[in-house]
Amino acid sequence: MNNKKPILNKLLSNQGGIALVLTVLILANLLMITFIVADVILRIGKTSRAIGESESAYFAAESAMEKAIYKIEKERDGSELGTEGTPASGFLDNNIISWKSYLKPIKKLGSVICFDNSNITSVFTYGSVADVTDSSKGGNKNCIYTETLNSDIVKNNPLKVRLQPGRSFEIDFGVSVPTGLVFYPDSIDIDWPAQKEGRIIVLHKNEGGGVEQDAPIYTKHIPSDPGTLPASSHRNLDIISGSQFLAPRIRIINDETNNAVIYELNPSIAGDIFMPIGIEVTAKGYYNNQKERIIISDRKNWKIY
Repeated sequence: MNNKKPILNKLLSNQGGIALVLTVLILANLLMITFIVADVILRIGKTSRAIGESESAYFAAESAMEKAIYKIEKERDGSELGTEGTPASGFLDNNIISWKSYLKPIKKLGSVICFDNSNITSVFTYGSVADVTDSSKGGNKNCIYTETLNSDIVKNNPLKVRLQPGRSFEIDFGVSVPTGLVFYPDSIDIDWPAQKEGRIIVLHKNEGGGVEQDAPIYTKHIPSDPGTLPASSHRNLDIISGSQFLAPRIRIINDETNNAVIYELNPSIAGDIFMPIGIEVTAKGYYNNQKERIIISDRKNWKIY
């Protein structure tokens, strides 16, 4: 009997140790689970807050873009939007959510853009200038392109517009831009083949009532002696003088009955002077100067119809 007591005591002692170990393990697991749950909750909280901040920044960028588009489309005024180096800026309801906006010219075409006569709103894009005369591609369409794609539209790389009979091309130079920003050329040249009937019309706003009027400056090119004419016809137009737009919108009309005509438009002066064909507006939103969200919108300054 005396020999059995130490063994029993030893067993009881071991069971107590095992129970203690199990208790510690259970508590450790519970503590680990608590930490994991707490970490998940904190991460969800941080993610929700980040999403909220990001949405606030996006809302600021969207508000800035809407304001910019309104100024350009309704008031034809982009002078207060700022430049990439000095953007316009502002706040929403507090000093935590802010925005910046600026514009810059679109001065190159990355592809040949064509429109079908049967549906002038259908757009076809091609990657080669050779596609303009391809009968299965641009050969029967109205197209706009440059001889060297993805390069600035300058005197040595003019904008080319191929119009089918009766079709028109219009380009807008009448949206004001920030002072000091290089944007519009002072004048442009328009060239097209001799012996082809066509018109150039300047469209402007009537200062009295804001009514759009046609002011023709050149009506129909009909050569009286084709044998003495040069290879092309030419017209020079002054675009802007100081802050005054002299030819804010120019329309070219192909009056030929059966022939497509290619017109060339380019700055009158050679060098780094380019001709813009659109405006790129960038709006950025911030939450506490962080969580930047960016919206970019392109506004083309031309149309074919």
